[in-house]
Amino acid sequence: MLLTGRAEDIIRILIRFPQDNPVTTAIISEELNISSRSVQRELPGVEQWLAAEGYQFVRKRSVGLILDEPDSRKQELLALLNLSKSTAVTVDDRRDRQLILRHEILFAPEPVKSYYFTEKLGISDGTLTNDLNQLDGWFEKYHLNLIRRQGLGIFLEGSEISRRQAVTSHIGSQLSQRKNSSSMRSLDSSRQSICISEIPMQITASVTQILTDGEQQLQLHLSDNGYLQLLAYISYSVHRIQQGFIIEDADISASDLSIEPEFAVAEYLMKQLRHRFTLPIIESETEYLTVFLTGVRIWPASRRDLTTKRDFDIHQLTLSVIKNVGDNLKIDFSDDSNLPAELGSHLQPAIGRLRAGIPIENPLLKDFQTNYKDIYHACETGCASLSEMYELPVFPASEIGFITIYFVMALDRKAKLNRRISVIIVCPTGIGSSRLLAENLKKEYHDLDIRGTMSAFDVDAEKLTAQSIDLIISTVKLDTSYRWIRVNPILAKQDKMLLDSKIKLILSQKQNQDKHVKAIPAAPLSKKDVDYLAALGSEIYHLLGNIRFGRAPVLQNREDIIVCAASLFADTPEMEQHFYEIIKKRDRLADTYMKPFHSLFLHGRSPDISHPCFGYIHLEPPIYENGRIILGTIVSFIPEGENNEITAPLASEIVGALLEEPELLSALRAVNDELFTSLLEVSLLKYYKNCAASVLGLPNK
Repeated sequence: MLLTGRAEDIIRILIRFPQDNPVTTAIISEELNISSRSVQRELPGVEQWLAAEGYQFVRKRSVGLILDEPDSRKQELLALLNLSKSTAVTVDDRRDRQLILRHEILFAPEPVKSYYFTEKLGISDGTLTNDLNQLDGWFEKYHLNLIRRQGLGIFLEGSEISRRQAVTSHIGSQLSQRKNSSSMRSLDSSRQSICISEIPMQITASVTQILTDGEQQLQLHLSDNGYLQLLAYISYSVHRIQQGFIIEDADISASDLSIEPEFAVAEYLMKQLRHRFTLPIIESETEYLTVFLTGVRIWPASRRDLTTKRDFDIHQLTLSVIKNVGDNLKIDFSDDSNLPAELGSHLQPAIGRLRAGIPIENPLLKDFQTNYKDIYHACETGCASLSEMYELPVFPASEIGFITIYFVMALDRKAKLNRRISVIIVCPTGIGSSRLLAENLKKEYHDLDIRGTMSAFDVDAEKLTAQSIDLIISTVKLDTSYRWIRVNPILAKQDKMLLDSKIKLILSQKQNQDKHVKAIPAAPLSKKDVDYLAALGSEIYHLLGNIRFGRAPVLQNREDIIVCAASLFADTPEMEQHFYEIIKKRDRLADTYMKPFHSLFLHGRSPDISHPCFGYIHLEPPIYENGRIILGTIVSFIPEGENNEITAPLASEIVGALLEEPELLSALRAVNDELFTSLLEVSLLKYYKNCAASVLGLPNK
């Protein structure tokens, strides 16, 4: 940091006084012919500068100030001040002056008083104001606001990502001007550089070693400029993390990044940094380092295919592996809802590692190959087909070993499912005590398959049989021939003994049951079922015909978005006001921002519409709010009334489809209403088919 002229004069006075003779602010103010208050204002800067140079400065209340160093150290300090004075930066040139200002503001740990700059740089308040006005534009490029607040000082406001981007650009632009930038790889003179003097030398030296090793082990090729940018960003990031400043939320989809080879490189570098500096595991730091690496050319020309993005549908890719392995084992895994998500989360970074050529250690590989031989070979064959289909490198044994364990867990779930007991919870109304009992049962009996709750008046033996319910657990006495047991909502010891006995009996019967026993026919279809399916089909038809997309003009904030969203389905000013009040009330209730979509989800119920509607407004340009990017807003309304049991789940199904179907989300963001409607129709018809299968008692496929 820079030292003001007054601060330097104060240090020179402290040097003259012995360790056992404190100096009062009154003495300093009298000698410098300034007020005691002016001396007090300079002391924080004096203390910070001395601490940075390794000198002990003590402030004792009602006693005075002490430079707690022997005479030999004081002479070294005096020589340092003289050297600093003889090599001071010329600040007459406006460009140099603004560079110093920019540097000081970027690295200042707290607001800086304007007089600090005017005295050190020898400029007037007007000149400082003009310089700061010129710097405003530079900071705005990085989404940082330069704040000048009377009584507080000059400081920056903005996200951690924005600050790091600005500092990296600042450091990189200065280092790249050195005549021999490649010398920075040895960092022989980095301590003297004004650009990185605030970052401890040991950090920069360690990062240099990590980057050098990484280039060799990962076969990277960094240009001198790319190397300097990466060195600056990582060194500063380590320094910030050590100070407690981390990237809380990079607002980036990890699923979009982890499949890229740069993600594997970022993981490697973060692992080395955590080991070297004892840093915590912070996923958002790895994600943003990946983004940074994609902007720096890190691959040699011989690996040009890694410098361009390749589109992988990770969901489809995962399903391909599951089908290939299932075909080899002659086992159907399609009914396991956990397997695609679990396996997909491993395949995403695995493909990035394959493309980058980064191996992964698997200490349990031999156990997998020995204990699960058939499953391992099936995974090996399935992965070979995957490599051929997507032109990927061959999966190494270590990766296949990890993939094997996901299928081992899936088979274990299948075995447990066959041993589970399906139950329905009953109480007088189906709302109160049944919910409490259900929660207690979940805590005590993890293997119970709780299918739902119902009122004691709605118990229907035929429907329970059709649903393959093994046991009714009730809080009241029931008049039914179906197998049931009565317990307290808060399970007592005797309740648990009765349940244990009943569960043991049912499990024994299930194990002895002949697998080929003819299934009990489902209950006959009722008019109510037909009405439900007809109404559901009608609502899907109306919704698909009532999808609206729009592109918003330049909007400034969330309020502007809400006003714009209210007009999407409004044909009159009165309806627009009506919709505005609905979505404004919902937005006040809880934050409507949905991170997976980078959009607001503005929705509600209206008594003035007859059918559900869905729309999307694309923002041009996007809006940044609290470090989050808003690309657009989803707008959805459903009618208020008896049809809620159909329209509410239907609206929810659209959100679920957006989360599960990448192509649908892409069509939404591209404001391609024709493609979106076509893809949504496929999803909603699948939903209709599943609902129909449930009503008709057919298996979902």
